[in-house]
Amino acid sequence: MFGRQTSALTEETRVATYYAVFFLAIGSVMPFVAIWFESIGISASMSGVILAAPPFAIVLFNIVIGSAADRLKDWRSAIIACNAIALVVGGWLLFRVEPIHVLVVWTISGLFIIASSPITDAAALDMTRRRGSDYGRIRALGSVGFVVGIILAGALFDKIGMGAFAWIILLTAAFRLLAAYLLPTFRERPQSQHQAATADIHKKSVNQRLFGGLMAGMDLFRQPGICSVIFGAALLNASHSFNNVYSVLHWGQLGISNTVSSLLWSAGVVAEIALMWGFTGIAKKVSARHCLLLACFTCIVRWCITGMDPSVWVLFILQTLHAITFGLTFLASVNFISRRVDPNHAAQAQSVLATLTTLFMAIGIWLSGQFYQNFGGQTYWAMAIMALLGGALVLNSYRTKLSDVAAEYR
Repeated sequence: MFGRQTSALTEETRVATYYAVFFLAIGSVMPFVAIWFESIGISASMSGVILAAPPFAIVLFNIVIGSAADRLKDWRSAIIACNAIALVVGGWLLFRVEPIHVLVVWTISGLFIIASSPITDAAALDMTRRRGSDYGRIRALGSVGFVVGIILAGALFDKIGMGAFAWIILLTAAFRLLAAYLLPTFRERPQSQHQAATADIHKKSVNQRLFGGLMAGMDLFRQPGICSVIFGAALLNASHSFNNVYSVLHWGQLGISNTVSSLLWSAGVVAEIALMWGFTGIAKKVSARHCLLLACFTCIVRWCITGMDPSVWVLFILQTLHAITFGLTFLASVNFISRRVDPNHAAQAQSVLATLTTLFMAIGIWLSGQFYQNFGGQTYWAMAIMALLGGALVLNSYRTKLSDVAAEYR
């Protein structure tokens, strides 16, 4: 059935649709989850533990999941499986919302949602490389979905309260699974006898080593300076942890409604879309490391001023910096890796970056929950310190002979 319905759609359209639905689901949930926790009696410190659990879990399993995805005939199967598990497990929140139940459900479902992201990125990057299309513009549709999700959810929660939160999780997870089924086949089964023999040898080789993909995906760390750049990018991404999960709760306590908060978030994501739309032109003129240094400086400015609880209009201006602090960091880091890793291990290599990012994100979220109870919005200043450390690591890579241009796997 799906084959007949999707035959008229290009691969790019189907991947863009998945990104849109995937991030619509995240936008409908993530900015409001701290408010939901408060509404069901979960403290800020406990919410920090719950929200940090999936990133900590992904550190243990993301490498293995990414390696398993590289061993499959097609990445699409892994993406579908991750979304199906998240949907089934998330259904338990309709019946029990005690802290221990929320912790277990949030950890398991979050594990597979987060794990599917680098697999999708690797598949999309490989597809755009083969077909000569623009990854940044495809990924930008995800940001459009996020904007739609957060605006609709903000208006809904203002109107009917947070009682519908668990149902929103389930509904958006179902749409996300449907969109995964609509994805194209990213890697076809080899057709020629020579290709089949080569693939069989590769499969046997990987099967001989449980963590063979891990070592292959980490080959990039053997190049001078790579480690500093990857760790620095991960820290820059993770400096968004407090903003991602506690900003709407904090703004609400300052008297800002969920609807206005959703517009604040949307301002940042719209700016991010504009950057992603034109990133190909930027990448031709500015190196990934220079992009990361710009993101570092912008992060420090954004978090320091946001931590002073400025007016709504100043917050709108600061939110537009999200295009640089997150969008530029994300695109620069994934392209930095994709140009230096064998496509056969692309999902694994992106999983290495995702694992480091989520490790630091978990630490940032956990600290945010502890700090917020005592310091409120000033917790943003801790995020500025995290960004500063990330920038220092990127700068450290300039002490090596690392080239800013790597053409081997373009």
